[in-house]
Amino acid sequence: MAANGLLTLGRVKLSDLIATDGVPSDSYKLSVSTLSQSLSPYSAAIIQFSSSDGALLRSGLDSARLYFHQRPSFPDVIESDDSREWCRTSGYFADPQLWQEAYDYRPGLTPPDEHSSINSVEFLPPGALPDIFALLGRAARGILDAISFYLNLRSSPFAEILDNVPLRGREISSSVLSVCCHARPSFQGAHGQMGGLYEDDNHHIDKSLISLVKSDKSGLHIRDFNGRLLTPKINLAEIKCRIN
Repeated sequence: MAANGLLTLGRVKLSDLIATDGVPSDSYKLSVSTLSQSLSPYSAAIIQFSSSDGALLRSGLDSARLYFHQRPSFPDVIESDDSREWCRTSGYFADPQLWQEAYDYRPGLTPPDEHSSINSVEFLPPGALPDIFALLGRAARGILDAISFYLNLRSSPFAEILDNVPLRGREISSSVLSVCCHARPSFQGAHGQMGGLYEDDNHHIDKSLISLVKSDKSGLHIRDFNGRLLTPKINLAEIKCRIN
């Protein structure tokens, strides 16, 4: 693989990574090969969604941006308890020390009609989260199946650790769609201090399986297994998906 390694992050269409019954197509084998050659040295790959899926993702990101930027400078109620169970996070919380805000959507725990109990439009949760969760779930399963194909494993070897589709009874999803905002200008932190946030320090490390990126400025880097920082040659204005 080293001899045929990619010079930059591999880019594949999600539609080409969705397996079908029977003999694998040439496009599927090529996509799996590109994915594996990208993951091996770079620990990441770019997954391209269809135009209709891209429209959904764009609307979701725009809704999330509006949600955070309309919130007050410093929320009256903040959840930043590190003791919270990682598999039970749901709703809005913020960490003033890290200048980070997030809204976690977790099926089975986040009320589907949460907005109905909130009077102010300002605090409506970001829109389209259930649809985006389902879309990214299908993408993640397709990617995992492609990895298992490359490793010559049986179909769906990760089924035991993935959620049921759909969830059964009162099950709570082990996956979460976390919409994050980092260092928005109107978020002032616990003491109303803006000091110490210089451009060189304005960074965030994300370790999720699937990451959607929509940035106001350049600055996306990916760290490989050897600790090297790579700058992918992509336009952040385009809605793409990268897997780590």
